[in-house]
Amino acid sequence: MIPAKPLKLVVPRSESVKDEAVQILVNHLGLTKTAFFIRENLSSQTDYLEMKQELFGNKTVADLYNEIQSVG
Repeated sequence: MIPAKPLKLVVPRSESVKDEAVQILVNHLGLTKTAFFIRENLSSQTDYLEMKQELFGNKTVADLYNEIQSVG
């Protein structure tokens, strides 16, 4: 058996990820659609973690999966 190599976790800078994401959007959607997307989706003052807690509470991914499976 070949021993597993330890993974080196590289955490990118938040700003560089944002820059890359915007560039990808501009390349694929164009400037106008990208600006619209950012305005509609990324400029809100919504606290994601607060919204997540309100929507899902302490449910795990497995809980949500099972809940979805029981509905469908």
